[in-house]
Formats: sequence, structure tokens, C-alpha cells
Amino acid sequence: MSHFTRLLTLSQRNLVIAAWLVLTCNAAFFHRLLELTPYDGWRAGVFLGATALMLIAYFASFLQLVTWGPLARLVQSLLLLASALTTYFMATYGVGIDAGQIQNMMETDAHEVFDLLSWQMLACVLFIAGVPMLMLWRVPAAPASWRATLRSKAIAIALGLASILALAGWHYADYASTFREHRELRYLMVPHNYLAGIKRYYSKMAAPPNMPLLRYGEDATWISAGTTKPTLFVFVLGETARAESFGLNGYARNTTPELAMRGVINFPQMSSCGTATAVSVPCLFSGMTRADYDPKLASHREGLLDILQRAGYATTWIDNNSGCKGACDRVHNVPVLAEKKTQWCRDGECQDDLLADTFDDYIARAHVNDRVVVLHQQGSHGPAYFRRYPDAFKRYTPTCDSNALQSCTQQEVINTYDNTIAYTDHILGRVIDTLKAQADRYNTVMVYVSDHGESTGEHGLYLHGAPYLFAPSQQTHVPMVMWISPAFAQQGSPVSCLREQAQQPQSHDTIFHSFLGLLDVKTSTYKAALDWSAACRKR
Repeated sequence: MSHFTRLLTLSQRNLVIAAWLVLTCNAAFFHRLLELTPYDGWRAGVFLGATALMLIAYFASFLQLVTWGPLARLVQSLLLLASALTTYFMATYGVGIDAGQIQNMMETDAHEVFDLLSWQMLACVLFIAGVPMLMLWRVPAAPASWRATLRSKAIAIALGLASILALAGWHYADYASTFREHRELRYLMVPHNYLAGIKRYYSKMAAPPNMPLLRYGEDATWISAGTTKPTLFVFVLGETARAESFGLNGYARNTTPELAMRGVINFPQMSSCGTATAVSVPCLFSGMTRADYDPKLASHREGLLDILQRAGYATTWIDNNSGCKGACDRVHNVPVLAEKKTQWCRDGECQDDLLADTFDDYIARAHVNDRVVVLHQQGSHGPAYFRRYPDAFKRYTPTCDSNALQSCTQQEVINTYDNTIAYTDHILGRVIDTLKAQADRYNTVMVYVSDHGESTGEHGLYLHGAPYLFAPSQQTHVPMVMWISPAFAQQGSPVSCLREQAQQPQSHDTIFHSFLGLLDVKTSTYKAALDWSAACRKR
């Protein structure tokens, strides 16, 4: 083996690595392609074989272009490591990789990374990346002059392009129709998927640093209702909860008993702006709809909280998650209570009773004036669902007490996830009770909506972040509930009317405008057509 590897030039090594990546990292791609191919038997084998050869030629040609001189082994190693990690996540969670998944990776924090680590991941990386990297670093490539290297690369690229044209032409009609109608295939092709995702992320989504802040809603004014008590409006921003797991939405398990007891207004047909926090959170605060959402613009333009603050509301963000994705950068941020972390935190992650305790403490200390408070939950964030709730909420068993979901049965995963929903129900019940206790001081409102949903094994998918076009309903259909005090309802928002509006199809697109409407903020950015409360207000 050692004598053989010494004979390999850089171009030949690129070909070997390309073949290795195609054969070890693309099982999901070939499985999906086999499902879509019009052939069976040996014809299907020939079609898949031709596709594999075409991918080898494609990836080998790419490697010829990006590997040069002493940096070649480093580039090859990085591609092997990235491909191994990508393959693991695709195989484990059934996800495809696009720019949205790249954005999730770029904006994740240390705790979320820790939740994803497992021995299975290490084994996958050692096999896919470790074996060829051992060859790369133990035995240098055959020495060659720059002229010889250029000549061999040019020949390799020419042969690769010729092979691609010949193989693609052989099955042109099949490839053209299959890839045109099933664009999800490109998200399964390693390493093309993550390289294309990185390119798109930096060209379309990542905002350049130090961009000037754009003012938005500068004309915002508050139309005072003339009530004797100020308003306390609480927005609980949920995490990774899906509508179909809420008992209020007809789920077989009664996961939401406390909300049912408190007579909330339920929105059974709410859809999210994205399938990941990095998209949905800035989107719903931005004033843009999902159809016209521009992440670069949202990252450096004022949003809903800036407008409410300008209009005169004391605006506060309390976070038990990984941050607000820019939505709260210019409003008051209250840290969670340090003295309560011993009770509610473990392994560096804190359960949402800490968020509720912090809110209780904040309201008890705050001056009585018109306020908007956002509570950002840890919620049902996976894959370590078992860390999201106290032992008292281990209602559905057996559970998956591991972050390696593939080591558990699907029912164990579902049981554990449902426990997180039952815990969220408890937290929302606590918030409502706090608001009820403030009846002498405030007219109170609570709105809860999740940022996106979650897959727990349906269609072979786990977690979230699927491209929206192909995402299942579990990731896009999210729960939303509203509770309003009798005093707030009397000043202009009848509960019976709001219940009727809540039954209509809604989306994150309406959050921005409905909040402005409910809080009597007048601004040119407001669109009545996207305000589900507009038909119910008396003023």
C-alpha cells in the first residue's frame, strides 16, 4: 500500500478522494434517486452506476481546481471532515443541506453544539474522514514540477468534463426531468450541497459587517385608549413546538391541560416564516412577509420592538435561548436570575421555569407603565429533549434520555418531545397566572407562538431546518394561543370576535401588524390586511 500511494500524483489523489466521497457520503442521494428512476433491475443499476461515475468526474474536477501546492492536503482534509459531518447529520436526522442549514450552523451556540455530539458522530467521522486522511498525511504525493502538475490537472479536468458530458447525454431526458421536478436531490449530494449552501449563505443571507442601521416606522405614535390602567403585553416566543402535538389542536394526548383550563384563544392554523430560529425569529419581527423576507435587510433594519419602543412602550427582552437574532438589540435586555440557575440549570442549559421566575421578579420590581415584554423560551429544542423539562414532567414514558436520537425508538423520541410540550403548557400557565395577579395594576395580554416546528421521525426526518418548499407540516405548522384579561377585552378587543378570527388560516406574516393593532400603534408600516385583530377592535 505504501509503495502504491507514493506513486499517486496530486491529480490521482483527487480522483481517489472524489470516488471515496461519492461511495461513502451519498447513500441518501442514491436511495432517493433510485426511488425516482424509471428503471428497475439491471437497468436501474446501470443508471445509478452512470450517475456515480458522473459525480466522481464532477467532484474530481472540482478538487483539481482547488488543491494546489502545500495547501492541497489541508483543503482535501477539510473537505473530508466537512463531508463526514454532513453525512452523519443527513443520515441521523434525515435532513438535506441548503443555505438555511448553513445559517443554522453559523448562528448556533456552544450548548447547541454540545447537544449534537455523540459517539456515533465520532465513529462516522473517523471512518469517512480518518481513513483517507491517514493516507494523505502519512504518505506525500508523488513530487512533480508546476508544469507537470498543470498538465496533469488540465488532462484530468478535460477527461472529467468529457465524462460528464457523455454520461449526462446518455441519460439526458431522465436527468433533466428528475432534477427539474425533484430539486431536493441537490440538497442530498455531498459535498455539492454544503458547498453550494455556503456560497448562497454568504451571497444572499449573511450581511456584511458594520452596515448602517436603517430606521423603520419613524412615524410611529401611540393612540392612547384613555384607560385608567396601563397595558402589560407579554409575547412568549416559543421554540421548536409543533401544532400537531398540542392537545388544544386535537392531539390524542392531553399535552395542554393548563392552557385549556385558562380559556385561551387558540389559533389552530398558524404557519411559520421558516423552519429554523435563524429565519423565523428575525422574519416575524421584521415587518416582511415570508414571500418577501430579505435576511440581509432584516439584519440591519429596525423592527417591531424598535417601533413599539419609539411609540412609547417600555420594551424588554428576557432570553432563555441563544439570543434574539438581532430583534432585541436596541431594547432593554434583562438577564435570567443568576440565583435561580442552581435550581433550573444543568449541563449549562436552563429550563424555562427560570424564564418564568425571572419574569415574575422583573414585573414585581418594574415601574407601572405601559410595557411589552418578550420571553424567549428554550422550549422543545432538540435533539436533547430530555434536558428541557424537570423530572416532574416525565409524563410519557419510556423516554429517549440521549441526544443520539438514532439510539432510541421513534416512540421514545415522541414521548420525550411530548413531555417538552407539556412543560411549555405549564410555563404558559404560570405566565397567565402572573398576569392575572397583576389585574389591579395592568390591563394584560399574553400571546404565545412557536418559531418553527419539529420532526420526530415522520417521513424519516428528525429535528427541523428542512428547505421550506419541501418541509413537512410538522416543521411549518406551529401552535399559537392568546390570553387577554377582561379589562383589556373591554377596552376594544372582544374575546368572541378574536376567537372567530383565530379559526382562520394565519401565519407569522400577521404577527408584526396584529401586535401594532392590538397595542394601538399608528405607523405607515402597518397593514390592516395582515392584522387578524383589526375586525374586532371598537376603535
